[in-house]
Amino acid sequence: MQHEPIVAQSRRAFLQTSLAGAGVVFSGQFRLLGQAREVSLNAWIRIAPDDTVTLIASQAEMGQGAGTTLPAILAEELCADWKRVRLEQSGVNDAYNNPRENWQFTGNSESTTGFFELLRRMGASARETLIQAAANRWRVPPGECVADSNLVIHSPTNRRSRFGDLAEAASQLKPPADPPLKQAAEWKLLGKPLGRVELPSKLNGSAVFGIDFRVPGMLYAAVAMPPTVGGRVKSHDRTPAVSMPGVVEVVQLPDGIAVVADTYWRARKALASTPIEWDAGPNTAMDSTTLANQYQSALEGNEFTRVKLTGEPPNPGATVTADYESQFMAHATMEPMNCTARTTDDRCEIWGPIQGQKMVQLEVAGALKLSPEKVVVNRTLLGGGFGRRLYGDFAQQAALLSRAVGRPVQVIWSRETDMQHDGYRPSVVNRLTAIVDDQGKPASLAHRLVSPTILQPVWPPPAGPFPPFDPSCLEGTLEWHYKIPHWQVDFHMLKVPVKTSVLRTTGYGPNLFAIESFIDELAVRAKKDPWRYRRELLGDDTRAIALLDLVAEKSGWTQKPAAGHFRGIAFAEAFRTVIAHVVELSVRGTDVTIHKVTCAFDCGIALDPDICKSSMEGGIAWGLTVAFKSLITFSKGAVEQSNYHDYQLLDMSEMPPVEVHYLNSDTRLLGGTGEVGPVTVVPAVANALHAATGKRYRSLPLSRHGFRLTASRRA
Repeated sequence: MQHEPIVAQSRRAFLQTSLAGAGVVFSGQFRLLGQAREVSLNAWIRIAPDDTVTLIASQAEMGQGAGTTLPAILAEELCADWKRVRLEQSGVNDAYNNPRENWQFTGNSESTTGFFELLRRMGASARETLIQAAANRWRVPPGECVADSNLVIHSPTNRRSRFGDLAEAASQLKPPADPPLKQAAEWKLLGKPLGRVELPSKLNGSAVFGIDFRVPGMLYAAVAMPPTVGGRVKSHDRTPAVSMPGVVEVVQLPDGIAVVADTYWRARKALASTPIEWDAGPNTAMDSTTLANQYQSALEGNEFTRVKLTGEPPNPGATVTADYESQFMAHATMEPMNCTARTTDDRCEIWGPIQGQKMVQLEVAGALKLSPEKVVVNRTLLGGGFGRRLYGDFAQQAALLSRAVGRPVQVIWSRETDMQHDGYRPSVVNRLTAIVDDQGKPASLAHRLVSPTILQPVWPPPAGPFPPFDPSCLEGTLEWHYKIPHWQVDFHMLKVPVKTSVLRTTGYGPNLFAIESFIDELAVRAKKDPWRYRRELLGDDTRAIALLDLVAEKSGWTQKPAAGHFRGIAFAEAFRTVIAHVVELSVRGTDVTIHKVTCAFDCGIALDPDICKSSMEGGIAWGLTVAFKSLITFSKGAVEQSNYHDYQLLDMSEMPPVEVHYLNSDTRLLGGTGEVGPVTVVPAVANALHAATGKRYRSLPLSRHGFRLTASRRA
């Protein structure tokens, strides 16, 4: 993979780059479009005379490997030399919309599943025009020519032409509507570990995240926002701040007060000296107890929407009911919210760690009262996203501040501002009721789910009115592999003052914690092995059974664990991937030690096995954090947590030994891996904890019950 050195840019070069709408290359370097007479074969591929192939990366790279795997799909079908490929991030353009959702964003494990077929066609189409151009030059049938490593080769005579020599002629040809695609057996890049493209720049410090970005003449802003949900600015005094060194202005925003200065730390110090009086707003009586009461009232009520009904209700029989509660959670990204903007009277350019380019474009345009095409959105690398950066609130602030002071401004939220003004993953309450037959299997399962919206805040305008139920809230309740004759799902979308939205695993996380805990409860009640019980419920689902058997084999499920060790298992489909975990732990009092986590997954085909495995390993760490630690609480209308000291994440000493295994079952069953990793970790932990203690814990995090995750004893 070719990387350019970082070089200083003149103001003229920078402005040329910006006006050209260039994206950010993963090495952190800016690129002048057309500087090497590049030829576009389609919206995704450009080729220069020196044979350099530029591929467009449409999806945000936030650690999930999309910036490597998606360009590799293009390069595979193009038959490009991977060492001669360079990457460039896309701007806002309908050509880069997710084909399935018709919207430009990164999230919901949609990157590979959404773009796989489109990128294959784009790569293959460009390849075929290059072959046709060579065939025309040589006056031979195109069927006698093949492409390989930036060359077109005439097989009978071994004549060769470089892509760079053919690109201009190829660009004049009509691309085929249905180009032939490679068979998986022909792949040279896909299905193999390529190494993350952006990783070297992260290791040598040249990677450009949002906070790293610089514009000539840029100022910095620190922001204070109301401490209570629904609060607003009542008054403020700008006098102390504007007398301090480096301070340019104090600006009132729709959602707070900002100080703009020549350095961020000067802005932050001046903000701390600015007297602000807040109007607490209408939600000061809200706390975690009142919210819990709302959930319980809704769960016991009758205002539900039936979203699934399968089969006929069985005759009355033994009934089992259990309620499960997942917690409010913050995104807690390593890089807090930030954005850089340069705004004039009729134009705005944005640079930042952004997941939802098109949503940000619309939100900034609305805030500035500009038409969307007047807002240019450029993406940097993201220091974590998890859905938080689909929002445009931080970008709006940067744009408004730049307009207010007449210079480029980079706004950076403090960790406390970020933690207390998030769009939280909501608490979710699930009630599962089963009628079991004489073998202890569920003949009927009724599922009641209460949750605030997850998807609505980032619901794109082209999708039209929001549906009567939130499809993201219901994830995991509609994709069952278990053969249950009668099955119904009812949903209540709860209205709460707290801003809620998507967070890694969306609805799958809380719902599968409930479902897989409940299935385990039924297995225990039936006095059956939880692995074998699930196998029976899977019926003739050979793909699911193979995956479940793989995790059982690799974890040593059928072998007796070490003295004092206990295991829990969980299985599900999420984001079109089937996945299972086995967690092995021990408990001493309230101290829990995780000795081993075994993961198995089948995403159809692992396009890059190392990246897929890394996603699972990271997902395990995140899942253990969810299980034991992450919790947002409220008091007097405000979020109580403020930083990592009271919103704790898994630390390195607590990370257990992990094994990840995968199956390749079918390239037509492509599933996502970026978000799926945590979903069955949490119920597997809960199930192992029951095996160890004999008690079922149905609410998260487990710290609520006094449990503490201790340092792992690595083998």
